Amino acid sequence: MRNKTARSSNGQRWTVAVAALCTVGLGFTVMSWQVPFVIWSAGEVTDIYAPGGLSITGAETYAVSGHLEVASVTVSPPSVRLADAVSAFYSADRAVLPQAVSYPAGQPISQVVIGEQPAEPQRSAEAAALRLAGLPANRAARVVSVATAGPSAGLLEPDDVITAVFATKVTSVAEFNQAVATHSIGDTIQLTVTRGGLPLESQIDVVAQASGSDQQTPSLGVTMTDSFVFDPVVVSNAPVSAGSGLMLALAIYDLLTPGALLGHLTVAGAGMVDANGVVSGVAGTNQRLQAAQAAGATVFLLPASSCATVSLETGMTVVAVSSLQQAADSLRVLAAGGTSIPTCQT
Repeated sequence: MRNKTARSSNGQRWTVAVAALCTVGLGFTVMSWQVPFVIWSAGEVTDIYAPGGLSITGAETYAVSGHLEVASVTVSPPSVRLADAVSAFYSADRAVLPQAVSYPAGQPISQVVIGEQPAEPQRSAEAAALRLAGLPANRAARVVSVATAGPSAGLLEPDDVITAVFATKVTSVAEFNQAVATHSIGDTIQLTVTRGGLPLESQIDVVAQASGSDQQTPSLGVTMTDSFVFDPVVVSNAPVSAGSGLMLALAIYDLLTPGALLGHLTVAGAGMVDANGVVSGVAGTNQRLQAAQAAGATVFLLPASSCATVSLETGMTVVAVSSLQQAADSLRVLAAGGTSIPTCQT
């Protein structure tokens, strides 16, 4: 009887052990599953003033000092292990978001919210800086894409600037559409085009076709966008990371105006700025703050609209920025040792 009881007890222990092993194994398996989420974490910090960085031709430039840095965000691949997603969810310095936030379905695998900055927001930042420095930034109608089977295929190219339709000058998409609309389907329409910053020697003739959405409206088979041209100023080696518009605009303004804007400050930041100098927020501000702090920045420029959404437990002075002019003014005050600037409150 005693042996039978002992065998029964041993059997129960083995059952419990096997069940525990199966549970642990199942747990490891589940936590290794790939889930459709992405993890954002602190990324790289790039100094715009580093040797070989931003340069400007076509206008007088001045010496700059200090460090002006763009803080970025690192984005994981489009799916992560469940264990990593859970760990990041409970982490104070990382964020977990649905896959579609950075990798929209049906589009090539490329980072959208965090990644490279689209061309037009970058041009808007350049326009704001030039205008603040007293230089021209002229509006333009720019080609975004050309339909492969459309009437402009092989004639126009993405990034072409259309400056006139016949003798009618155009500086916006609305003016371009109005000029084309005065003609009929089947008409040959003459376009004056600038390509790569230089006007083409000859006009381009395009035969108008019916629009895909309106068979009565003439179309040239191009997608256009309102843009800017800065002739004769050319900005080269500009940062292309998403959210770098504010810092790019400040760097351009600093280079084009006398008196170093930063003094000896190390300034990081992120934000977008439109052609009128209005600053707006970007994604991943918490991760950008962490990246800047780790890199040794002492000042961070944060869009005022983002102040309420971030953790401000940093050793940096976090400036609340609403416009390009105000950002430049705040930096002058800080460079001179002052403190009377708008800041995000802890």
